[in-house]
Formats: sequence, structure tokens, C-alpha cells
Amino acid sequence: MSGFAEDRASGSGEVALAFLRELERWTATDTSTSAPALRAALLARLRAAQAAQPTLALVHQLAARALEVADSGLARGDAPAALRDSLAGSCAAERADLAASQAAVARTAAALLDCRGGWIATLSASGAVRAALLCAHQAGREPRALLAEGRPGLEGRSLAAALAAAGIPVWLVVDAALPLLLSQVAAVWLGADAVTERGVLNKVGSYAVALAAREHSVPVYALAVRRKFLPAATAALRIAEMPPAEVWAEPAPGVRPRNVYFELVPMELLRGVVVEDGVLGPTEAATVARERPLPAELAGA
Repeated sequence: MSGFAEDRASGSGEVALAFLRELERWTATDTSTSAPALRAALLARLRAAQAAQPTLALVHQLAARALEVADSGLARGDAPAALRDSLAGSCAAERADLAASQAAVARTAAALLDCRGGWIATLSASGAVRAALLCAHQAGREPRALLAEGRPGLEGRSLAAALAAAGIPVWLVVDAALPLLLSQVAAVWLGADAVTERGVLNKVGSYAVALAAREHSVPVYALAVRRKFLPAATAALRIAEMPPAEVWAEPAPGVRPRNVYFELVPMELLRGVVVEDGVLGPTEAATVARERPLPAELAGA
């Protein structure tokens, strides 16, 4: 699970796909001789995946779905081989559903652009934002993108390159410069690693951007499939610090680098959350998040 566990550069959707591939590989190599033993091994595997990517709600929700599939097979009295087949089939179905959901979010976001040539600001590299900008471009809305790098990993550069290659005009700035330029944009589109009733978890720097957008009366939208919604009290959903060497490999004596990748953007700073079938206002988004708890075995830290 090392490749999936160590991925800090990809968007949450891409990491979720990697999780499904890892789970498929596991089902192909599992040697459990009883259904209860398979479930126990699966639960351990799912908890390890959650611990590796604790901020990504998609991983938590896909883990919950895998456990549900296993429990359904146990209730039917399936043998281990049949359980493994069910899990593999579920991974394929989840992959197709995720692709359809991501495309629907992109279409919904693109429809928000009511004029051609507007600037959309974002930071880091959200797959949902990339898909939405490409969708708007293909629909002839001629969006332009103002991107921040997304330090320390600089994932925003890969997004800038992909959008430019598709013919979308792009400005790339350092993270601290993005709030300064927001007066020129039509909207801010943020990715979302998780959506809770308290707000959206996204790459660090998002909170400052949302505050600046409010000062400039620029609407801020988070783009997220519904599978990214979770109650804020979910202990397994947490923000973990990353290796300090990414900030400063050889710090001066007495200096302790802190490498925080993610932060919470309060719900009240958002105009709404763009999902597959529309835009949820903050109150409605909060209600949806509260209604999507994980099973008890996966909800704990």
C-alpha cells in the first residue's frame, strides 16, 4: 500500500482510485480460509488505508462501502472466494460511479459561469477544479485560471501546465500573492478533501483565500462529490502534519519546521458546495454531512 499511502501530490479523486486499485490487488492475493477471517483481514487493511490518508473523506467512505459489501456477503453465507469476487466487483462499480459523479460536478460548476472569459481562482491541484475548468472551456465559456502553487509540494504547477496545454490562459502565483489578486476574478473554486458541517477541508492557504474573497465580494465555491461528506466528529477524519523536511531540510539550530498540508475553511465563508446535481448552500451542505456517518468500526481514529 506504499504508493497509495505516500501520495501527497495527487488530488483526492486520484488517491481514491489508487485506493481502489490497492484493494483489488489485495482481493486477488488474499488467502483467508474463512469468511470471518477475510472480514477481519479486510478491516485491518481498511483501517490502515484510513490512517495513511486521514484527511481524505473519499477513502473513508470507500472503505465503509467495502466493509458493507463484506458484511452483506457474510450475511448471505458466502464462501471466501465469493466474498473476494464481490469486493472486486464493488471496486469496479465504485470506479465507474466516481467517474460519473466527478463529471457531473464538473458540468454543474461550469454552468455557474454566466459570462465568457471570466477568471477563476484556485490553489494547489484539485482534480474537480481541473475537470470543471476543462468542461467550461469545452463548452465555449473561455475561462481563465489564476492559480497558486500549493506549497510545499507545488502541485499547482502541474495543474497550470495541464490547463495551459488545453488552451486555457493561466496565471501562476505564489500562495501568498493569491489574495492580493482576487479582486480580478469572477469566483474562487476550491477542491475539497472532505466536507463537514463545520466547513471544507482543503489545502493550507484556502482559508486565507476565502477570507480575502469575502473582502472583495467574490463568491467561493467548494467542488465535491457527495461521497466526500462526513460528520465533523468523525475521529478517523483528521489533519496530520507531514514531514518537516519538505519545508526546510536542514533547519537552523533552534528552528522547528511545521508542515501542515490541510486546513478547515468555515462553511460560512462559502457561497455553496457544488455537487453532482446542484449547489448546496452552507446550511444544506451541513445537513448532508451530518447524515453520512461511517460505521463504528471505521469511524474511530
